[in-house]
Amino acid sequence: MGKYKIEDFAIGDTVYHLSNTLIMMVVIDRYMHINEVECRWLTKSGEKQIDTFLAEELGKKDDLRPKIRQISI
Repeated sequence: MGKYKIEDFAIGDTVYHLSNTLIMMVVIDRYMHINEVECRWLTKSGEKQIDTFLAEELGKKDDLRPKIRQISI
């Protein structure tokens, strides 16, 4: 499972499900008592989708940025 806990997410954060990094979602609510995060995203056809996920199922968008390594000669 993921490295994040529900406390790591805030409303407005851009996240992805660990099983599909291509779909970016926005956190619209957090349910602390059941450890779930509610997210919204748009399908390719422009339809709005809303679902809840366990916090451990999600990653943050910044995790997907390429890592820059500096090499000295």
